[in-house]
Amino acid sequence: MTRQVFLLAAPGLLGAVDVSASRGAIPDSGADSGWGAVRDSGGKAGGIGTRLMKLEAGTETRLTGAEAHHASVKRLRAGEVVDLVDGRGWRAGAELVGSGTDLRFRLVEAPRFEACPALRLTLIQALAKEKRDLQALEAACEIGALRVVPWGAARSVSRWDGRAKQVKGREKWQNLAVSALKQSRQSRLAEVGEYVESGAGCADSGTGVSPSSRRGAGDENSVFAETRRIIAAGGRVFVLHESASERLSVLLRAISREAPHELGGELSGAGNLGAGNLGGTMEIAVVVGPEGGITEGELAGFRAMGAEIVLLGSSVLRCSTAGPVALAIIQATLGSW
Repeated sequence: MTRQVFLLAAPGLLGAVDVSASRGAIPDSGADSGWGAVRDSGGKAGGIGTRLMKLEAGTETRLTGAEAHHASVKRLRAGEVVDLVDGRGWRAGAELVGSGTDLRFRLVEAPRFEACPALRLTLIQALAKEKRDLQALEAACEIGALRVVPWGAARSVSRWDGRAKQVKGREKWQNLAVSALKQSRQSRLAEVGEYVESGAGCADSGTGVSPSSRRGAGDENSVFAETRRIIAAGGRVFVLHESASERLSVLLRAISREAPHELGGELSGAGNLGAGNLGGTMEIAVVVGPEGGITEGELAGFRAMGAEIVLLGSSVLRCSTAGPVALAIIQATLGSW
């Protein structure tokens, strides 16, 4: 039976992580405040960060914050074994030794690193009404997307105007990515990128209002700059649109013939995943527009950056469905499925 997964720590997301010193001092991994403060068995906070990879079998750790609440809701019993992951590829089985509010876990095995997928999947998802963008995000992360980028498209009804709204929106997306990680029992947490918009000249001619004028952002914060970054690093960007003549499945089969063994494999190194090329393989991004579709100006901008406009199939899918379906096809053709 697959064990439940809990996120021991995640950069900038969860509360501090308590690590007891039952097996001696925790090795200093250097300053890394995003991983929370370390506390000794007496509860005193230390000034160093910790990572699951640094712990040993027999070490006790205590969940706090949102993960502690999740564990209590699950009504775990003493003696149950779960998987602790760090969101960066490390996993370890751990037994619950506390109860109630004392959610202490003892590692029953040394942490192990799970090889990085050679193919990095990214979803650039337009904001949509009725939480359809959140549905797409959740499914994409369960399928294996390692990066999702929120996009305020020209026809997006929902918008993240202002920095405060953008921070709140990204936090909501990141929390949903955590839920998707646990649902799918993965060890890598998808990154939520900075909010991007389309820039000047992409609005419908009838509105006279461009997304960039609302936000006041430069072109480097646009969805086209994101597209340029991926392609410059050797990746591919596929924009889903019903007007396209070339099918995504046909292009993927061509890629598979060019690199039949490289993309479906894994990278053995324990380093952080970088953007773009991964050890000679690539990042593939899927772009999905809002309910009203992608404007002609946006399509022209994507083409100018080298993106490929593709057709998913004969059916017109909702914006909540198109991205996950495309990612599933990519996984089945090129990835780990």
